[in-house]
Amino acid sequence: MKLRTGVGFLVLAALAVLFSYLTLTTGSVEISWSNLFSADKTDMAGRIFWEIRFPRLMAAVLSGISLAVAGLSLQTLFRNPLAGPFVLGISSGASLGVALSLLAGFSFGHLGVLSSAAVGAFGVTAIVMAVSSRFNNSTILLVVGLLIGYFIDALVSLLIVHSDAESLRVYVSWGMGSFGRLTSGGIGFFVSVTVAGLLLVVCAMRYLNAVRLGDDFARGLGVNVRLGRTLVLLGTSVLAASATAFCGPVAFVGIAVPHLAYMLFRTSNHRVLLPGSALCGAVLCLAASLFQTLPLNAVLSLVGVPVVLWVIVRGGRSRS
Repeated sequence: MKLRTGVGFLVLAALAVLFSYLTLTTGSVEISWSNLFSADKTDMAGRIFWEIRFPRLMAAVLSGISLAVAGLSLQTLFRNPLAGPFVLGISSGASLGVALSLLAGFSFGHLGVLSSAAVGAFGVTAIVMAVSSRFNNSTILLVVGLLIGYFIDALVSLLIVHSDAESLRVYVSWGMGSFGRLTSGGIGFFVSVTVAGLLLVVCAMRYLNAVRLGDDFARGLGVNVRLGRTLVLLGTSVLAASATAFCGPVAFVGIAVPHLAYMLFRTSNHRVLLPGSALCGAVLCLAASLFQTLPLNAVLSLVGVPVVLWVIVRGGRSRS
């Protein structure tokens, strides 16, 4: 392992530990370092720790890893530095599920908003996978994903027009994103889905390393392009759908974090970039979770927008 790579991982790991500690101890009720390990589930400090702060920590870590890995994989697959996990319409699908639940009164189960978002997100995933099986072209798939997103956004706009003020307020609050929706009982499911999505992406590691130079180059190396693309699309859809269902339509993590990983490690090897992006995403989301009183999407966009603008300006200078 190169010195730069090792130092990069050490710095990210140290930041992850620091922000995790601050997430667990910072808030309206002070929990000291000693209480952090002695707290049980019966006293007030213990309940705050296990029912609020630890689930919030896990939501930040898991969503950061999921969105970052999904963003990196899709940018590699489409060979587009501005592609992200929401380009396939998965976020819009989750928004439609929540809109149907909150604005139109449809129910998708006892979990309410969470199950509604999951149904919408995985419904769009199923459509994307069906399209992927018919077309052997990543560009067509990208266009189809964008069209699905526009179509669903139009449906949500129609629901918003005919909704009452209270339902609209709850929907807008969900759309701002939050790490505080995950409960202690949902952590196991979130972990399981994230691990499943990561395994699918890792199984396509050879394809990701080869496809950066095109599908024909990957085929020349003996890589099964159709299988690799299917694994990447299924894995990224699972990761993005679960993060959106639990934390809302969190934007910019999937777009900005892979560029941060490229800048830090300066390699195109996904054996380094995948864990590097996962760590960068976890650190960014842990840092954002410290601003508990601010909308999550606003905090993350303040970091993501400058990065994307920098990529556009840098790309323009290179072309000129």
